[in-house]
Amino acid sequence: MKTGTEPRRHHARPSQNYDRPSPWSWAGLGLASTWALLAILAATFMTGLAMVDVTQQHRRISRQLQEMRQQIYLQEEERGRLLLEISTFALADRIERVAREELRMHVPEPEDIVVVHHD
Repeated sequence: MKTGTEPRRHHARPSQNYDRPSPWSWAGLGLASTWALLAILAATFMTGLAMVDVTQQHRRISRQLQEMRQQIYLQEEERGRLLLEISTFALADRIERVAREELRMHVPEPEDIVVVHHD
């Protein structure tokens, strides 16, 4: 039986102010080790992006190097042809000089040229 002096008993009902963890602490973001792990993950991600960028630069520079080597090869071929041409012209000049100086030859005048026809 109830007497007027007994305290009222309430059924256990959740109150509005019970100790519920915050979403940050529930996710483990309140701990220093969690922040360190996130920093390591971010650094790893940034390192991966940097690696991709460096790889692309390496490929571009390698392609440019190959193109330059091809240009050098073509220029060396051109140089060889030009040297051969120069030596050919130098040979003709030398022959003409020797003919004039040592053999005392000269280029004939047009009136000195005789054309002989053979029938």
